Amino acid sequence: MKALWKYLAGTGLFMLMANLYSQFTYDASLLLKAAAAVGATANGTLELDVGAGLFCGNMVLDVTALSVNDNDESYEVVLQGSTVAGFGTAAAIAALTSITIGDPASTRLAAGVLATGTEDTAGRYVVPFRNERNGTIYRYLRIKTIAVGTGQSITYSAWIAKC
Repeated sequence: MKALWKYLAGTGLFMLMANLYSQFTYDASLLLKAAAAVGATANGTLELDVGAGLFCGNMVLDVTALSVNDNDESYEVVLQGSTVAGFGTAAAIAALTSITIGDPASTRLAAGVLATGTEDTAGRYVVPFRNERNGTIYRYLRIKTIAVGTGQSITYSAWIAKC
């Protein structure tokens, strides 16, 4: 991830900024997951109601730590949508988008196009999405983390940025 330094006028200080292409206005009401470690597959506990209409946005992940020490860890973060509040009806849940990060030699990544390359690191990951799939609007959103590997642990927060 390419970092930028911004000079804070009149202070003599510089501030480290994230990638130029991943700057968004943060809205606390669009938080999907507070910053915390995840060591096993789990559904998120926060649910976001984006309304009954079409919603386009970006799923923003701010990853502060991830384990790739054993060369088999991978983490798939899935943005799930549901037509039912509370996600209590399995048939009403759909995966709207996802991203897999971690070690490219891991089981989940080796089967896909990321089988070679360098390990992912802490940073910001941005994935565009819309809450419609095959004509169905999914009003309610949550995060699901699928953690695979020997010593898996990822610390991140997730939120939605409007397009």
